[in-house]
Amino acid sequence: MYRLGIDTGGTHTDLVLLDEETGEIWFEKVPSTPRRIVDAVFSGTARILDNAGARPADVHTIVYGTTVAVNMILQGERISAGLLTTAGFGDVLEVRNSYRSGNIYDVQWEPGPPIIERRHCFEVRQRHDFRGHEVEPLDEEQVRQVARAIRKLGLESVAVCFLHSYSEPAHEVRVAQILAEEAPEIPVSLSSVVSPRVSEYERASTTALDAYVKPKLSAHFVDFAEQAETAGFGATLLTMQGSGGTFSLRQAAERPIRVANSGPVAGAIAGAYFAAEVDCANVITYDMGGTSTDLAVAIDGAPTVVPRDELLGHPIQLSSIEITPIGSGGGSIVWIDEGGALRVGPDSAGASPGPVCYGAGGTRPTLTDAAVVTGRLNPDYFLGGRQRLDRQAAHRALALSRHDTDDWDPERWAAGAIAIAAADSVRAIRRVSIARGLDPRDFAIVGFGGAGGLIVSDAARELGIPTVVVPPSPGNVSAMGLLLADQSCDAVASRLCPLDEVDVGMVNEWYDQLETEAAKELVSEGIATDRITVLRTAELRYRGQSFELVVPFERGYGDRALDRLATSFHRLHEQRYGHASPDDPVQLVSLRVSAVAATAKPGFPRLEPTATACADEALKERRQVVFDEPTDTPVYDRALLRPGHVIEGPAIIEESGSTTVMWPDQRLSVSPIGTLVLTMR
Repeated sequence: MYRLGIDTGGTHTDLVLLDEETGEIWFEKVPSTPRRIVDAVFSGTARILDNAGARPADVHTIVYGTTVAVNMILQGERISAGLLTTAGFGDVLEVRNSYRSGNIYDVQWEPGPPIIERRHCFEVRQRHDFRGHEVEPLDEEQVRQVARAIRKLGLESVAVCFLHSYSEPAHEVRVAQILAEEAPEIPVSLSSVVSPRVSEYERASTTALDAYVKPKLSAHFVDFAEQAETAGFGATLLTMQGSGGTFSLRQAAERPIRVANSGPVAGAIAGAYFAAEVDCANVITYDMGGTSTDLAVAIDGAPTVVPRDELLGHPIQLSSIEITPIGSGGGSIVWIDEGGALRVGPDSAGASPGPVCYGAGGTRPTLTDAAVVTGRLNPDYFLGGRQRLDRQAAHRALALSRHDTDDWDPERWAAGAIAIAAADSVRAIRRVSIARGLDPRDFAIVGFGGAGGLIVSDAARELGIPTVVVPPSPGNVSAMGLLLADQSCDAVASRLCPLDEVDVGMVNEWYDQLETEAAKELVSEGIATDRITVLRTAELRYRGQSFELVVPFERGYGDRALDRLATSFHRLHEQRYGHASPDDPVQLVSLRVSAVAATAKPGFPRLEPTATACADEALKERRQVVFDEPTDTPVYDRALLRPGHVIEGPAIIEESGSTTVMWPDQRLSVSPIGTLVLTMR
């Protein structure tokens, strides 16, 4: 039987097929079809099954990762969603909070528009206090009037976020019942279901985002399931959550905000997995695709988890693997600003028309065009030779991008574009490492994605990162991460109080309730109870802070468990922010339980080691590649590299879905499963 991982990106759709009996793995990459995403998904599926000699009926599990939610917001799609909130709080999405993105001292900063327009925000008379006591009953007649107004306006979905509903959800539940009676065709998102936690604005933003993406994303999942059935698949259909676990498409359709950043999260999981194979526990994962680059940090093999995230400026109050995106990818446009400076991104050529060298109608040069012009990319071996790139068209596009000066060498400026993209990556890596008290020189960097190998060594050299890891089939690593992830369900409850005012017995009772809730959801998906393990974490902060840290709650310490929890918090705070205050009171904010059903990890076939360090048998050709200057550079076929081979840079390593660039001061070795390890000489 087989498992299939599918990751849709803005430019390409990546697939990985695993034979669970033999451990054999097949990889495939096809151009994405943004107008109807499932077209690329199932054309790629047919191709990869044909390569493996398998049938759709042989696949028992499909794990699907998608960027639909992110792209909807990135592209500014206007979905007509509404918000119901407590009387007097209709401006919650407009007022936001005091945080200024990027720089709290920037008085010129202006937030973007809220995800739901103010004219579609409705106030309802009701009120609970923070203890869950009813202060004012719900005005049900007013709710019915609002429901009729929503139908008249033609709104596509509704978010409901009442004050303190995390403590008592009864009014939200009743509103959902009334809306189902008055407007049964309109999907509803309740904050007490989506994110039952303190912090009114963040909870409202999360629920509004859920309502915003629900009509399109739910329809997409339904379309995916229908097409899978039509194609002959009877497989279990799962998708990735931002927290790093998988869950069913049915659950995803009910709470679609949980799938935000699913592709990048899968990449972070796989990047940490492949780094561990070469004994690198502390890593920065570097995932460069066609549209953007996503960074994550893993310490002791585990990607960093944060209690809240952000989606293009909108807070998401859900525990998630921390992903830092930058608008620089293989399809990023290379352009000249008004001051005459060379720039890269954030605009992208996308899958259609794509870079100029694709010959599909693109007219603006991209980073991929720059890579072709500098010799980093082989125009005759793109996607394993299935697509030929037009180097002359890329050269002309760069030449025409600026014609007001005689000092315009397209090759030099193409090299400059690559250097700028690397500099953008360096700044982002510093934000996720140095700015948080981490020295990047103590980390390895894992480069993957279709374009990751082209740039990752440039960034690593600038930062003094000693080791670059390039996994097998780097263009498909995010799809592989989907197959590495465990199936999971999270349950959370806010319990805002000083940590020294609760006892272990009370905390364990709260955790027991959450464990029952989380395990129940997995059991409903057909998971046997003996396969489920439970992880307990707590969200803590110092009194007066507005941001929490996620700290594991360790069993087996009895009455000392809360002391251990506080000690772990101080240590994590020191690591994350560079200081701690052990004498200051610690505040418990929320308790979280993750019920996990472990997935069997694939065993990658081990390659036959070579008897000699010389890699001449893998040498394909030599060509001129622009580094600091044009350099005669050997080009190797990655498929022929074996453990024991050693290559001294400069070199280019080519494979079907990706290219790895080695600088002259780097040395390459090969792991037992074919992972490339680049170190400084």
